[in-house]
Amino acid sequence: MEKLNSFCKTTGLHPLVGFGMLAVDWMLFGAEAATLEVSWPISIAIAAALTIPCTLIQKYSFGDSWGASIGKSLLVGVVTAVPTALPSVVPLAGGVAGTIKMLTDGKTNASRASG
Repeated sequence: MEKLNSFCKTTGLHPLVGFGMLAVDWMLFGAEAATLEVSWPISIAIAAALTIPCTLIQKYSFGDSWGASIGKSLLVGVVTAVPTALPSVVPLAGGVAGTIKMLTDGKTNASRASG
């Protein structure tokens, strides 16, 4: 269980970041599809702007170091700016891994306190 928790901590995103950026990606992709990619510069600007709150959430809510939180946020921001729906797998997988980490972290802390 410790290996799973370590893997999820390393690769995971806070669920708010993972599932939030997934939703933003789909909204931006819908706009790009409707306008035949004309709104892509707007999507780039929105994805770039959202990397800042993603960094702060990763740092203060998920407990990542500054380097890890900035790296994960930049990765998710770049993936969100790509004008297809395929890259949305990255924030989805990261959100799932982060959720697993948060759920197992509570169980390991409870078992340490009782034992």
